[in-house]
This record gives sequence, structure tokens and C-alpha cells, in this order.
Amino acid sequence: MLKKISAYSFLFLSISMFSQSEETWTSTFDNEVNWQTVSALGNYIVQTDSGLFGIDTNSGDVIWNDETFGRLSETSFSELDNSPFAKIETEKGLYIINLFNGKRVFNSFEHGIKKVKQHFVLYQSNAIVVAGKSMSGEDMALSIDIATGSVRWSKEGSFGKLIDLVELNEDELLGISLLKNVKINSKTGDVIWSIDNSDEAQQLNKMGAFGNLLKEVAEAASESVEIKLDFIMHPSGEYFIIGSEQRNENQSMSSNGNTIVSFTSSYRAYNIANGELLWNDPIEVKGELGLTYWLNNDLLILPRGKQNSRVNLYAMEDGAGLWGKKGKGISIKGGVYDYTPTQDGMLVITSRNDKHFLNYLDTENGLFTFDKTIKVKGHVGYTINTVNGILYATAEEMNIVNTSTGDLLWDKDLKTHYKLVDRNGSQLYAFDYKAGAVKTINLESGAIEMAATESIKFSENESPNTLEIREKGILLSSDQNFAMYDYNGELLFQKYYASPREEGWKRALLFAGTIYAGYVSAVSTMTSGVLQQAGAQQGINTVERQTLAKLGTAYNDMGKSAGSAAAMAFTAANKRFKATKEARDYCMVLTKSKNGIELLKINKDTGESESSIPLGKNRKPNYAIDLVEGEVFLKDDSNRIKRFIL
Repeated sequence: MLKKISAYSFLFLSISMFSQSEETWTSTFDNEVNWQTVSALGNYIVQTDSGLFGIDTNSGDVIWNDETFGRLSETSFSELDNSPFAKIETEKGLYIINLFNGKRVFNSFEHGIKKVKQHFVLYQSNAIVVAGKSMSGEDMALSIDIATGSVRWSKEGSFGKLIDLVELNEDELLGISLLKNVKINSKTGDVIWSIDNSDEAQQLNKMGAFGNLLKEVAEAASESVEIKLDFIMHPSGEYFIIGSEQRNENQSMSSNGNTIVSFTSSYRAYNIANGELLWNDPIEVKGELGLTYWLNNDLLILPRGKQNSRVNLYAMEDGAGLWGKKGKGISIKGGVYDYTPTQDGMLVITSRNDKHFLNYLDTENGLFTFDKTIKVKGHVGYTINTVNGILYATAEEMNIVNTSTGDLLWDKDLKTHYKLVDRNGSQLYAFDYKAGAVKTINLESGAIEMAATESIKFSENESPNTLEIREKGILLSSDQNFAMYDYNGELLFQKYYASPREEGWKRALLFAGTIYAGYVSAVSTMTSGVLQQAGAQQGINTVERQTLAKLGTAYNDMGKSAGSAAAMAFTAANKRFKATKEARDYCMVLTKSKNGIELLKINKDTGESESSIPLGKNRKPNYAIDLVEGEVFLKDDSNRIKRFIL
């Protein structure tokens, strides 16, 4: 099945200009390696015609093997977000497996589900709930114990078509279906209450058998329709709100006959104790499901969309609008896609027809205060409160807007990109496209205090796409170029590594980078407070800062769970969190030498290559990278994998 050769003390001889990394082991499989991948939690998976393999990354030994998946395409394999599991779709049904031990947690065929529609990983109750159609064609849901793989409960026809499932606590679930909401005992599957979620659903119930037929027609018609919902829990924990979005298409009366698409969003409030509707009528809002914000226990709705919209505050008691003429809300140019709160309101960011705008919302009086909406160039991706107002950075420019007057602090915008902005205390650093250098903004005075003494120009027509605050200075980088300024504005170094040009080579590296950035949804540590404290020490726009700042509570819940799968994933998450400390100090670059393609480990503080891995000359490379641990798994023959450590 697999032969392994350890080579921990063997160092490749090379005529490359870069010091080559150590090959730690070689594993040979009985059949050709079709594809390989590294999960967000560090599980190394290899697929051959002999099946699916879980490989120990330290030794190359097989941890587990499942011969069932010998004809599995890479697209049929996917991780379940925030979990130690993978979903595998085959002709025989859907499987969910534990990536740490290969154990099949779920097999749809064996559990009587003909077609899987939804699956939910629930950590407070330590279960996976799968919903779909039974062999008899009925709606069906069942709960699988994560630790044992056994079925806790199975219900046919009880819940209808589940659209979403929310954990209220470790004992209760809230099921949201097309026509009703259901509160469920997570341990037994027993229904605590089941309530029609709209007047329309109540009317169908009153119509008896014909109403049931119409329900079936409605659910069947919704099979191919993407249903967009928003679940919002009230701060008191006593109520919840469900927002739903409806797409409307109308034929234009003009000669070209274009179809005009518009959206309407509806919001309904429910009592969590008994499921009863709180408001007599739903809130109807023109526009797509948008952002929501609790303001003194009332609901502020900021609709998305490409057209002008209306912002309104709704009373929790009865759903009545509190702002604007007759409670109809206040109009704003475009649909809202972001906001930045302040002590007395919020900067609201909107877009319309690919144009972007700023306005300030006085949340106490329900008014937009700027005399004229500010038009900005590019998507706004970064904002921060300062003494002089809110600093914003778009994909093209930066400035500071006075929230009282709507005036801009600088006469001329600083030309930059929000990904090229990073904060260090009271100083903000940004790459100025016009000057071709880094500039410093004093967040207390608002002044642009320092411009770098020397401009830079990257090779291969690249521009900087990342700015990172380091101990020694400000690092600018792109795919193949690196430059660093010290904090006095002096250029410390500028390095360039020629690209391999072939797109196939970059694909795996870009994918690895995506996994690393997606680390935010897969890795945690014991307390969110530790993460927040660690994140505060990092630059705003670094991957590490985003990782630490955005980590949710999934793995905190997992760490408290007694389930074996949860424990394994929690341990791995902690290990990888610690590994990022070292990973922050280097990055990987693909380059081309006389010997073929090489993968370089670049020291961020010097721009120099510390080691390299020869990847050969194959135009269709097959390799997997773990950027967290600095590992590369290279297929250098049809059935042979070599593992390197950078």
C-alpha cells in the first residue's frame, strides 16, 4: 500500500543559488497519487485509486485508509467549516468523515436518507444534524453523536424543509423551515413548540388537505431557489428576528425590454419561549437583506442593494418605524454595505452603480447630518476613529472625514489601497502610489508627518499588495518583490525573485495562502480573551491580526466538549495557533532557476531566501503546502510523495 523512506539527516546537494531544504521522508504508494491536500487544521490527505489516506506529517506513516474512496475527485471532497470533519459526495451517497482518524461519522445511505439537503455541525450539543429526503420521499432529519457516530434521534416529516438550525444552548435548537419555526430538544429531537412563521403559512393550515398540498408544492418549488435568511438574536435573549429576502423581476416597458430586478426584505420577530409572533405585521424593507444593529434594544436596519435605500429604527414592542415622516425611515444614496460606529452615531458607507458614498447617521435623532453625501473612489475597506474624525481607506484613496461637518481633513486624498494600510500605536503607515513610497499619518494630529526618503518600483510590473508592520520597519510585498523601510523612512532593502510564469505553479501556492487566510474559521485557542490580546499586538491588516480578531466561539465550545473529535480538533487548533508565531516571520515565493521551479522561504526582515525546495520542471505540478507549519508535500513521481520542511 505504502512504502516510506525516512531521510531526516539527508540534505540535498544542489547547484542552486539557494540553500535547499531538507527532505524528511519519502512515501511510495501502490497506485498513482491523484490529488493531495492539507486541511485548515493540518490534516494531510492523499487520494489514490487505492482510496483515501490520512498521513502523519512527521513520519509519512499512514494513520488511516478508506478504500471506499478510490474513485474520488478532488471536487467531491471538502472540509466542513469550523470542524474536524470533511464532506465526501459519491454516487452511493454523502459521507462525513473524521479527518483525524478516518472514521465515518455519517453515511446517508446507511442512515436512510436518499438525498441530503442540509447538514449542521453543532458543538454545544456535540452532534451533526443532517436533513434531507428519506427513502420514502418524506422530509427527514437525524442527529449523529460526534464522539461515537451513533444516531441520537431520527425524525421523519417533523420539521419540514430545514433551511437553518441555530443552537440556542446545549439542550435546545431552533429550526427554521420554509413555513414554520421549530424549537427542538437537541438530545431527543422532541419538538418543544412548532409555530407557523407567517400569516401565509397560517392560512395554508386552515385549508386542510388542500393547504397541505399547497405546502408540498411550495417546498418543491423552492428546491432550486436560493433562500436567503438572516437570524438575529435580541440582546435580552427573549426574542429572535428572522429576515428573509425576495427577488422581484419586472419586464421593462422600454424598447429594449430589459428585466428590472429589485429586492424586498421582510423581518419578523418571535418570542423564544413559545415561538409566537411578536408583531402583527412584518417589517417590509426595499432592498436586499442588510446590516442590523441594536440601538437601545430597538432594531436598526440598513438595507443593502444597488439602488437608493431607506434606513430606519424599529420599535421592538410592535415593529413600528421610529424615524422619518410617518415612520417611513430616512433616505440615503445607495445601499449600505458597512458602517463605523462612534459615540453619538455612525459613519454609513453605501454604494450605487459601482460608486461609493459616505454619510453620517445621528442615531439619537434619526438624521443624516452631512449637507451633501461624500463620493469616494473605490470600495471602502478600512476605517478607524481618530481625534479629527474617521479615517477611511478605499481601493484607491485615503482621507479623514469630520463627522460633525462632513469636511475632509486633507485637500488632496492620499492615493493608496486599504490593503496597504497598517497601524502601529498612534501612527498609521500607508503606501502612497503617487510617491511610490510609504507615508506616515499621525492619528492624533491627522498630519502626514513623514514620507520615505526613497521611492520603490517593483519588477514584472507588480505593485505592492501587502503592507506589514515589523519590528525593524515597514514591509511592502507582492508575489515576487519585497522592500522594507525603517521607521526613519530609509529603504533597508529591496529584493526581487523572478516568477516561474506558468500559472499552474502558482495555483497550489495561492490555494495554500487561501487556507492560511481562512485559518480564521478553523483555529482557536482556549479563551477568546487570549486571542484578542494577542491580536491587539499585530498590525491591523496582517493575516495574523485578521485571524486573531475574527475568531469565533466554535472551538471554545469545542474545547468544553467531551467528544473525542472535538478534543482532537481543539488540540490541533491550539498547536497551529502557536505555530503561527514562527510563520509570521517568513513567506513563500515561487521562482525559476536553471534547475527548474523552486519554492523559497523568504525572511521578512531581510528579504533573503533562507532555504528552498526544488519542485522540478513538471508543467502540471502536484504539491500541497501547509503555510502554518512550513511544510511542502511534493509529488515527484506518479506514486511518490516527498515531504520538505522550509
